[in-house]
Amino acid sequence: MSTPVLSSAKAPSAHVTAALMLAVVWVTMGQGTQAQDQPKLATTVAEPVEDLGVSDEEFKTRSRSLFDGQILAGFEGDASWFRIEDESIVAGRLDQPIPKNQFLATTEKFDNFEFRAEIRMRGEGRNAGIQFRSRRPTKRDEVPSHEMIGYQADAGYSAERSIWGALYDESRRRRMLQLPEPPFEVEWKQPAAGQGTATKTSEQADQDSQPATPEQTDRPEQTDWVEMRIVCHGPRIQISLNGIQTVDYIETEEGIPQVGVIALQIHSGKPAEAWYRNLRILGLD
Repeated sequence: MSTPVLSSAKAPSAHVTAALMLAVVWVTMGQGTQAQDQPKLATTVAEPVEDLGVSDEEFKTRSRSLFDGQILAGFEGDASWFRIEDESIVAGRLDQPIPKNQFLATTEKFDNFEFRAEIRMRGEGRNAGIQFRSRRPTKRDEVPSHEMIGYQADAGYSAERSIWGALYDESRRRRMLQLPEPPFEVEWKQPAAGQGTATKTSEQADQDSQPATPEQTDRPEQTDWVEMRIVCHGPRIQISLNGIQTVDYIETEEGIPQVGVIALQIHSGKPAEAWYRNLRILGLD
């Protein structure tokens, strides 16, 4: 059954970001269900670009919530891999490996919009993301039904490299479309045996992690929440993390849909949780 397309916001603002960024294209065979070897990177220096979104104040006053912190109305997915805790949507589990990618998708579709959410990860898997302009597969796609097809704003790590804020094409072209350089890094807290919790870098947390067991109460986890901002207008896509732009991408391939659902992912792999909160969206004309 078709669902409505969000298109209720005014034209995007024209303020310009001041910082230079390095736009990087990472061409791979896709993340699939296992980590990939780190590919070669082709880097280009981008000029300061127009911000397609709105100010923080306008977004706060005009956006609407997609999740009330209490029930998963307006979403669909495998309920065994998603729960609500502390007014957050928690994807994944810490007591067992995650056998395949899981997505909790909106039932509503969106075209031009600004979307914001906060993300925090816990456990060893450390790979998640937010799908947008996406859809569930059909039999003709020859893609497993639990997957999504479309753009993904990545969160976490792949092949021990940060992919935070990267733009990936899930189950379609199966490759990175743009990857931030230098990588966006987050701080992790790693439990120290008999000594409480010590703050370590993400690489140290990855090296020192031990397999999770149901009896454990302390897990490796991010120190802070990361705000992800996704702005789509026509063929152009921008992604920012904590106010730092990581992607400015223009789609040039014909036939790529500019409308679809939004979905929260937990990637297959080691036990892990991705926490999502404060999901808000604003339509752009």
